[in-house]
Amino acid sequence: MEVGGNIISSLGAGSGINSSSIVKQLVEIEKTFKQEGLDADRSKFDAQLSDYSLLKSALSTLQDSAKTLQNSSTFNTKSAGFTDSTAIVPSQLGDDAQVGSYTLEVLAIAQAQSLSASASFATVNSEVGKGELTFSFGEWDAGQAPAPNPPEAFTADASKDAFTVTIDDSNNSLMGLRDAINKSDQGVQASIINDGNAFRLVITSASGASNELQITVAEEGGSPTNTDANGLSRFAFDEGLAGANQQMTQQQAGADASLIVNGLAVTRSSNKIDDVIQGFGFDLIKAAPGEVMSINITEDKSSAEQVVRDFVDTFNAFLEAVKPLTGVDPETEELGSLSRDATTKSIMTGLRGILAQAVPGSQGDFSSLATIGITTNKDGTLSIAEDDPATTFNEDIFSAAFKDNYDDVKALFTAQATSSSPSIEVNGFGSRTVAGSYDVVITQPPSKGQLVGAAASGTLLADLATAGATDFDFTVTVDGVASGTISLTPGSYADEDALAAHIQSQINADSALSEAGSGVNVTWNVDHFEVASRSFGAASNATVVAVGVSAGDLGLAAGTATAGTDVKGTFNGEEGFGIGDVLLGKLKSDSEGLKLIVNPSAVSSTINFSGGFGRSLDTLLGQFLQTNGIIDERNKSLNSQLVDLDTDQEVLDRRIEAYEARLMAQYQAMENIIAGLNQSKTMLTGILDRLPFTSSNG
Repeated sequence: MEVGGNIISSLGAGSGINSSSIVKQLVEIEKTFKQEGLDADRSKFDAQLSDYSLLKSALSTLQDSAKTLQNSSTFNTKSAGFTDSTAIVPSQLGDDAQVGSYTLEVLAIAQAQSLSASASFATVNSEVGKGELTFSFGEWDAGQAPAPNPPEAFTADASKDAFTVTIDDSNNSLMGLRDAINKSDQGVQASIINDGNAFRLVITSASGASNELQITVAEEGGSPTNTDANGLSRFAFDEGLAGANQQMTQQQAGADASLIVNGLAVTRSSNKIDDVIQGFGFDLIKAAPGEVMSINITEDKSSAEQVVRDFVDTFNAFLEAVKPLTGVDPETEELGSLSRDATTKSIMTGLRGILAQAVPGSQGDFSSLATIGITTNKDGTLSIAEDDPATTFNEDIFSAAFKDNYDDVKALFTAQATSSSPSIEVNGFGSRTVAGSYDVVITQPPSKGQLVGAAASGTLLADLATAGATDFDFTVTVDGVASGTISLTPGSYADEDALAAHIQSQINADSALSEAGSGVNVTWNVDHFEVASRSFGAASNATVVAVGVSAGDLGLAAGTATAGTDVKGTFNGEEGFGIGDVLLGKLKSDSEGLKLIVNPSAVSSTINFSGGFGRSLDTLLGQFLQTNGIIDERNKSLNSQLVDLDTDQEVLDRRIEAYEARLMAQYQAMENIIAGLNQSKTMLTGILDRLPFTSSNG
């Protein structure tokens, strides 16, 4: 038997008193007060943790509503009505659609140039020859006719880059040529047609008059005259040097769509149009002169109004959900666990404040919820001021604001950033951008890297009409990226501007440059060429190294190269950060997050930024809900206090255990004393019985 068991079993043995029961009661009395305190604290902390979870969920639902409010698309939704048409099919109505009335009439639809090879092949695997085909985009004269008639003039489109397809041992077949063209992904489609006797290649460009194709061929190891009917030259469609160099037959010329918009003649290269009426896209099905479609685009104000009404309902539902936590629970009629919690009080105070205050940076007549008829009741809920037939109240402030001052309402709820200068465009802002007005001063405008060539040879055009293929080869470095060899196609050019367009196309078609996203614009200026990078900034540059025998005649290698510059400027006197033509607000300043696109001609501007009510509320709720925010920190504190309670419980249990052991020992000592006294009593009684003169018989 254990010692404790021996002690307990022996308690009361001498005295006759139930000492074990007395010890148990004394221990219970000693423990109860402390234990009740620990249990009460644990119950309170557990309840607060649970209720914080409910509060966090309710705040998250409210934040979802705030995000909808701050979303510009909420207030930019449009609706459109239009009359029936057999020629036009509406396909898109964006939030940025321009409000107004429009009429559309289709005179002609766009079509794509289609070329078919005169040469036929026995199989799709027949060899076609090796070398390079260069595809240039532009427009043939209206009188262009297929071979053997004399070719007409081709005018390259300088805004579209040429591309080159290489045919070698790996793809030297009709099928390989088709696949190489299609894999270039340049908007040119190649297909193989079986005409019943043989296979032919058909090439189709993108629709539009300026997307017609000039195809020049450089045979492997031969001169690119494109005049023979052998090898890759069978696929040439070029002005060439002389005679019949259009080895392919044009089946259909490229043409633009033609339509009349509000009385204005408009042409487009595609039948899918999304840039005639801002935000409204439509497809052209057929030409229908005389048939007019009427379109009316309006603001969808009712949709935005409903979103605001939904927010009011959501906020009131939020208050109803947290009332048992922060006030009196209607079921138990007791105060909620968070009713006296300082963190919860600060959250509710913050929400009440943002509902009542003016939106920072607001510029219009409507600067707070109250100004559009959303008021706060005594119990904290929101109400909307509008006609109420059941009462004498008949001032419909809320709906009237949406009807008559929609732009101001939009500015109240959503972030708005405006620039006083058309040369400085606000491209974005961040969550840290502080609402207010910023004076922006440009101290260094952005510029592009540029190469200004030396005077070109006076016989340049004549030399190109007779020169060999490599005479004018050169390499170029654009924005730090080195190109491969750039080859100019010999031929007759109408003038230096046409040659500049060809130089630009050949440079931009280089694979190394196109993969890096680098490109140039080439222009002719009086007596020299100028090559400018398409990008702004200090990393922008353009240099040329001549490698061909006659490349020096271009004057580019002897020109002067100048690197570009990054924009520099200040926001209210604080230096911003510029890269290319983008100027950013300084980190950890009020302007942090502002992103401006600066035109080289820009000098200064005033930027006005208002975050809007939705953004302000979302930011506030985000601070409450974020990781390591005040709710997270409060939860950590509560969990820490629960851990402390566990420690306190262990201490209490050990102390009570020791107290119980001490009482047991004390009562055991008492019982031992009493037992000893009882033994002494028995012994003395026996002695008395044996003493003389004490015998009962005496």
